[in-house]
Parts: sequence; C-alpha cells; structure tokens
Amino acid sequence: MAGMISGEIMDQIAILAQLDLTEEEKEKAAADMEQMLDYVDKLNELDTEGIEPMTHIFPVCNVFREDAVTNGEDREEMLANAPGVKDGQYKVPKTVE
Repeated sequence: MAGMISGEIMDQIAILAQLDLTEEEKEKAAADMEQMLDYVDKLNELDTEGIEPMTHIFPVCNVFREDAVTNGEDREEMLANAPGVKDGQYKVPKTVE
C-alpha cells in the first residue's frame, strides 16, 4: 500500500486540519498515515463472523439510583454550618459587579 497518500492528499488533509506543515513533516505524516491504513487492512483480514460488536470491554450497567431527598427538613441545621447567613440563605461574597 506504499505511496497511497500523495502530496496533494496530504496538502488537503493539512488544510482541513488547519496545520502548517513543512515538506518534511508532510512526508512523515503521510508515512505515519500509510502505516495506520496498513494496520487497518491487517485488522480487516481477521475473521469476525459471529462476534458481537461491543463498545466496552467490560459489561456496562445502569448506575443511576433513585433520587431521594434525605435531609430536606434540616434547613436550620445546615445553615448552622455556614460561615454567613442572611434571610435564611447562605451568604456568599459578591462575584459580579
């Protein structure tokens, strides 16, 4: 598959990726991309018949839990820990002028 990525294709890729590459960098990038494409071709040779596609190597299960309020009635107790309180709410420094 050598020579698959021409200078013209490399120029187009550099424009799309907004890269300012020297000629040496373009040649190196083209060689790297050709190696990647060769590897993909090698992977395509594998027999994957009957193998289910997956997105994770570990089983993924729903990790959500029911949202339940556990301390909703303890307002005064929560405000007792605050450094400042005003009108039953936390008092914080002004951040916007």
